[in-house]
Amino acid sequence: MGSKETPCRARTTLCFLLLFCVSCKCSASEFEITQVASLGVDASPRLSRKIPDTLFGIFFEEINHAGAGGIWAELVSNRGFEAGGPHTPSNIEPWSIIGDDSSVFVGTDRTSCFRRNKVALRMEVLCDNCPVGGVGIYNPGFWGMNIEDGKTYNLVMHAKSPETIEMTVSLTSSDGLQVLASAAIRVPGGSNWIKLDQKLVAQGTNRTSRLQITAKTKGVVWLDQVSLMPSDTYKGHGFRTELISMLLDLKPRFLRFPGLLKLFLIEKIEFVMFAHILFRHIWDY
Repeated sequence: MGSKETPCRARTTLCFLLLFCVSCKCSASEFEITQVASLGVDASPRLSRKIPDTLFGIFFEEINHAGAGGIWAELVSNRGFEAGGPHTPSNIEPWSIIGDDSSVFVGTDRTSCFRRNKVALRMEVLCDNCPVGGVGIYNPGFWGMNIEDGKTYNLVMHAKSPETIEMTVSLTSSDGLQVLASAAIRVPGGSNWIKLDQKLVAQGTNRTSRLQITAKTKGVVWLDQVSLMPSDTYKGHGFRTELISMLLDLKPRFLRFPGLLKLFLIEKIEFVMFAHILFRHIWDY
């Protein structure tokens, strides 16, 4: 008797649940159909509120070459030969060699005069009868250097050589065939690093230029922190004038650096951009 009542009771319960679900669904559908909502917006001037001037600012992050290759006017990419980090051998890209294995040997070591950036490039010229243009290295910058006719470019680099060596620094087309500017520089023999400064005045325009450092006689030279900048940077701070001018036109009231985790309320944007370079943040760069 009990065994027959159990299946019957189960069927009754199941039917009840099905009826309940159907009823709820119908009620919900009815509720959705009959519900009407309205939203009123009053945009009249009497209810308006002035947006604070301090709400508008700039968010700057060093990604996709926003800084190096962007707002920073430095034309040389990987000027310290440390794209691969502080260890040697280091990645020197995009620097490339002019010549072959029989005429020049290029490597890196940790003999730089800079305490925080110890990697330096060592270039050994091997040829007795070097090609007419010499052998050495070149740097194409960030997708090619935009060199403009009549403009002056300031070359600064550090070098040392055990014996005096004569070198040539040039701005050329991407294939090296068109010379836009060139100057001879001498690295005196000795064990100490020296700072070399040279102005290069472009005698032509080329949007995809490169910087060349070459030599024609046997010898060894170390190079580090090779910098090339246009002479007309914004107030001499090293920033591109046209990009800083665009930022100033926005009239920002603050400038935020995400990695720095700091927010600057600013009156003069050039000070803040310069300050960001001076402060090392939690990511240590």
